[in-house]
Parts: sequence; C-alpha cells; structure tokens
Amino acid sequence: MAQEGLPNLADGVIPMLSESERLPLSRFSQVAAVVCLGYATLPFLHLQLESPTLALPGFLFVLPLTSSSLAAIWVTLLVISGMDWILQEREERLALRYRLVHWPLPALVAWALSVPLGTLQVSPQWWLIFGLGSVLLFAVMAAEYVVAGQIGAGQFWAYVTLTAVSFALFLILAVTLRAAGVRLYLQWLVLVPAIVLIVLRNLYLRMVERWSWEWAAVVGVLILQISTGLHYLPLKPLSYGLILTGFAYGLTSLAGALEEGRPWRSAWLEPLIMMLLLGFLAFIFGR
Repeated sequence: MAQEGLPNLADGVIPMLSESERLPLSRFSQVAAVVCLGYATLPFLHLQLESPTLALPGFLFVLPLTSSSLAAIWVTLLVISGMDWILQEREERLALRYRLVHWPLPALVAWALSVPLGTLQVSPQWWLIFGLGSVLLFAVMAAEYVVAGQIGAGQFWAYVTLTAVSFALFLILAVTLRAAGVRLYLQWLVLVPAIVLIVLRNLYLRMVERWSWEWAAVVGVLILQISTGLHYLPLKPLSYGLILTGFAYGLTSLAGALEEGRPWRSAWLEPLIMMLLLGFLAFIFGR
C-alpha cells in the first residue's frame, strides 16, 4: 500500500514535466563529461603567445592573448555544440534558427567560468569554482532545454533559473574585473556584450519569443556610462559589482514591464526595490 501511494504523493508535490521537457540524460551526461574534462585541462596549458596591439594617437590598446583565453574559447565552443546536440533530441525537431536562441547564455556562462579556472592554480579554491561553476552551467543548459519547446509545467522555473543565473553571472564578472584591476576599455568589452545578451535573453523569454534589440542597446549604453562613473569611485569590488548589477537588473525589469504595457506607476516599483536592496548590500559590504 505504501509503495502504491508514493507516486501519487510525488505527483502532488512535484509538477510533472511533459515528455518533451524531460532531459535526454544520455546526451546531457556525455556533454557534461566532455566539458568537465575540458575545464580540467585549463591549469596545465602554458603557451607563450604574443598579444596583439593597436596603436592610436595618444592610446595604446593591448588585447591580452594567453593560452587560457584560447582554451576558454575552445571550451565555449564545446558548450555551444553540446547545447545544440542536446536540443536536437527534442520531439519538436527544432530548426537551426530556433536552436540558435539557446546558445548565447550557456556560452557566456562557460566563457566566464573558464577564465578563473584557467588563471588560478589548482587549490581548494579552484576545485570550489570548478564544482559550483559546473553545476551552474549545467543548470543553465537544462533550463534552456526546458524553455525551448511549448509552454509547460517546467517553463516558469526554467525562466526563474535563467534570470537568476544571468544576473549572478553579471555580478561575478563585475566583481572579478574590478578585483583584477582591468583597464576600463577591457571592462567595456566584457560587461557591455554580457548585459546586452542578458537583456535580449530575458526579454525574449518574458515577451514570448520577441526580440527587444532597442531595449538591449539602451541598457547596454546606460551600463557603459554607469560603469565608467563607478570605475573612478573608491569602491570595493563587491560593492562595485552589487551597484552595477542593481542598475542592470532594474533597467532590464523596467524595460520588461514597459514592454508588457504596465502603467508607469507600477512598472518602476520592482526595479526600484531591487536597486535599493542591492545598493544597501553594497553599502554594508563596502564599510
């Protein structure tokens, strides 16, 4: 009797996913194994490469080219190809133009994770980043697989996961760049494309498969200006990242609310609350 009651209890607590929303575990596990193997090789790659430079009147731009950066590109391409291979398992047999939508965010997570794994020495900290980062990456890939098809039971949680992971990733990037003392123009090259991709993906899911290029461009320009202003303030890396992420989330949320046609009186409430909350955390951690 107890065994017969267990499935009913599980059905009542855990929303049942449709057949098309269930992960193809065989392909997913193979992709996960190859990607983890790629990450494991990063600390052992040491090549002498010449960094390309661009000399302009009064400026010298140096783009750092290292073995870890090349390896980061390689692992990112592995994730993109793996994500596409997993998506081909869906019952809908999605065309390439529909599968392309689900590449950018896993690629961004994979690239961001490969940077510290390729620069740090193997240590308990390296293993912590490896473990938590891999879980984060595979959670994003699983969520992208769920939201790729028709609206179902898992869509809401997949959307929440993608949104949370996107802005957590942006926070990590901002804090890492600030802590490393990266030059301002190199921060632009990382943060602006990252937030543009995040805004596009977030609004695409929120607007039900409609691209909002105008809002992505507006938020990207505003984040560029805000990051420039914050760059010259005496802020700790975590405070800098929290403030910038607060603005990024607030602007994205406001854009989504306005696109949904919500009145201005209520559209600004959630963005303002999140910006104040993250600003308060920045003040607490910056003391």
